[in-house]
Amino acid sequence: MTGPEIPRRSALVAAACAAALTGLACGRQVPAPASTPPLTPVTATGVMKAVQDARGDVVLVNVWATWCDPCRREFPALLAVERELAGRRFTLILVSADFADQRAKVVQFLAQQRVGFPSYLKDEDDMPFINTLDPRWSGALPATFLYDRTGRLRDFWEGEASYEKLAGKVKALLGDAPERGVEGGSS
Repeated sequence: MTGPEIPRRSALVAAACAAALTGLACGRQVPAPASTPPLTPVTATGVMKAVQDARGDVVLVNVWATWCDPCRREFPALLAVERELAGRRFTLILVSADFADQRAKVVQFLAQQRVGFPSYLKDEDDMPFINTLDPRWSGALPATFLYDRTGRLRDFWEGEASYEKLAGKVKALLGDAPERGVEGGSS
């Protein structure tokens, strides 16, 4: 690298850092990260109670883990749907399947993703947790459960979902769009 390239790259890095510090990214205002996202230990019964407590909302429960590549790839799409539908009677419930000793890593990941709403950390053996949420679930991650406004499970799938699939399925239950034509139907 020649001398003139070093100052130019340094200037670009400095500009990027300044934009990050002021909350600007590509000309858009970016919300400040949550300092410490609330993370509560939960059993599957607790997840089901959270779904029932959100009765009246369409609820999407996503079980994920920091070590799961498809989970991390899917996370921005989940948050985009949550932010798009904020205030529209939609609730996203995030449940980390990381082990309790990985709590700090989970909190750090949630903060980096700018999750500012309560999230959960699985606090139960795998099989009781899996069977309570849905006996059809193999335990694969990510796992997503979609509940209608009455708290009834309407859809479930394993594996990474695109923004289009997530938004389409939620909006169909919100009454915004037909579910037909949405990638990857019900499992």
